[in-house]
Amino acid sequence: LLRRYRNLNSGASRGSDVKDMAPGKRKTLAGVSAELLAAEETNKRRKSAIAAVVKEFICPISLELPVEPVMAEDGRVYNRADIKKHIDTADDNLTSPVTGAPMGPTLVPAVQVQNTLHALIESGAVDDDSAERLKKVIAMRKEAEAGDPEAMCGLREWYYAGGNGLHKDHRQAYAWASKATDLNNVRGMAYKGDRLYLGLGVDEDKVAGAALLGIAAGRDDVFACYYLGDEYYTGGSGLPKDHKLAKYWLRKALDLFDGEDNGDGLSQKDFEECKVMLKELEGDTESTH
Repeated sequence: LLRRYRNLNSGASRGSDVKDMAPGKRKTLAGVSAELLAAEETNKRRKSAIAAVVKEFICPISLELPVEPVMAEDGRVYNRADIKKHIDTADDNLTSPVTGAPMGPTLVPAVQVQNTLHALIESGAVDDDSAERLKKVIAMRKEAEAGDPEAMCGLREWYYAGGNGLHKDHRQAYAWASKATDLNNVRGMAYKGDRLYLGLGVDEDKVAGAALLGIAAGRDDVFACYYLGDEYYTGGSGLPKDHKLAKYWLRKALDLFDGEDNGDGLSQKDFEECKVMLKELEGDTESTH
């Protein structure tokens, strides 16, 4: 319609006036202009309707679109991680975050809401700040399901820590780490080894877990190096206390880590703790000479 309008109006743009056009052309131009206005009005109504739907689904706690929408017993839709935190931190008198009325703790997945939100996001119909977390999760999951091991490890991180609006889920964390391991991804091996060693999200298997952590550390994975250094330092979780091995792996972790929270499995806090442990180990070594 816009192209037709521009073509019909091209005579006027070259210096002539619309009133000088042939009657038929003026009539056609008027008709196209009316169609444009009608289409614009329809588009405004459509955007307004979509905005109303989106507003209705915004989680009352996070004030963002739910990454994992669930229906609570008060009949409202929430993001699972946010309403779960509300429920877990409530006293014996659990109440609705919206109405303040008493309610039970049961949460039911809102599958239709999730499907609707995903369709709106993927169509580009939703473009505001309330959708940022949901957009990131949809994009990451899409890449992971397409076979990207880095995206798989990203989902593992979010499920492990409860990041980006996802609730903590050790089974999901293990599942995505395992998928990345199947693609020979070193970080996936480290994460899967960690889950197996501790028995989180999967039956405990310290032998298999330690083997995967050792392979990943040998291939310069900073998370695995730190993990082994920490375990040998404390002698926890089944590994013997061995300060020589602890020093080796902690030193290697420091050499590999750049000191930033850059998604490599370690935080700035881990980095600082690594330096403290290593300093203590080096002091012990010096005191024995």
